[in-house]
Amino acid sequence: MLQRAAVKVSLNEPKKKLLDMFAYMRNYGTSEVHLVHVRTRTNFREREKAEHALEELGTEVNELGMASAFSIRNGYAPRVMTEVAAKVRADYLALYWKPKALLRHALLGSIDSDILRMSNMPVFIYNPKLFRPVVELESVLYATDFRFTDAVAMPYLKSSRFKARILYLLHVGERAPDPDTEAARRESALENLRRLAGECAHAYDHVEVIETLGSVRSQIVRQAKAKKVDLIVAGKSDKPGTMSRLVGSTAEVLPHRAHCSVFIIPSVCGLPRADEVEASEVPAPGPENGSAPTEADHA
Repeated sequence: MLQRAAVKVSLNEPKKKLLDMFAYMRNYGTSEVHLVHVRTRTNFREREKAEHALEELGTEVNELGMASAFSIRNGYAPRVMTEVAAKVRADYLALYWKPKALLRHALLGSIDSDILRMSNMPVFIYNPKLFRPVVELESVLYATDFRFTDAVAMPYLKSSRFKARILYLLHVGERAPDPDTEAARRESALENLRRLAGECAHAYDHVEVIETLGSVRSQIVRQAKAKKVDLIVAGKSDKPGTMSRLVGSTAEVLPHRAHCSVFIIPSVCGLPRADEVEASEVPAPGPENGSAPTEADHA
């Protein structure tokens, strides 16, 4: 299901932390990575240096037990990333996140934010810890609104390839105008959370439901920090309606505010077919079986 990833590589990332990201991605069952280096200008000597650096990085990725290949392309990074990901049939995009000031982001935007907004496939945003490497996926928080995103997010969370020990299911509601209606609203929310928990119970040692009130994005960040989770999973809906727009904007803001990594799944992602799930269980070629060849695509 998440076997193959297209990874944006600027070659300015700290190599140790970048390799930590690849090790972390193995928690999703990822066994193949396609490294994508996007350039804005053509310079033969610099291109040769980039090819050499990507070949070295690919060798170290192979040592982690993952197959690797690479592309070097010129152009606008969000467009190139989506094109290459489609070409290599990636299951998701992966970004090494570099935090940016929210005001600067609001005024100027960012390439990573544009990729997140434009992508029609899941996007994993790796948030490297400052003092300790994070390569194990211990706990996950999934924020649900019980509407458009559950259909695409739940298959990932229920998959045995998604290796985590603890799952927190969070719903952030809006208080009803009177006590009786509020009690009914809360009971309905808890019933839905318990239903989702039952669907996921087989894949985790512990599943906990959290129902709370407040700002959606603030509560997601607050609860994730309080529970010390390693990953936030959230849907991004483009469907019309106030709540759907809020879910979409929250997904785009989360990487800037969360203390941990984030996995965003757009509502346009279709449910995995049975044959796709079965195919994802077949081991990909690795160092022991012959690594995938590298390639350098021209713009």
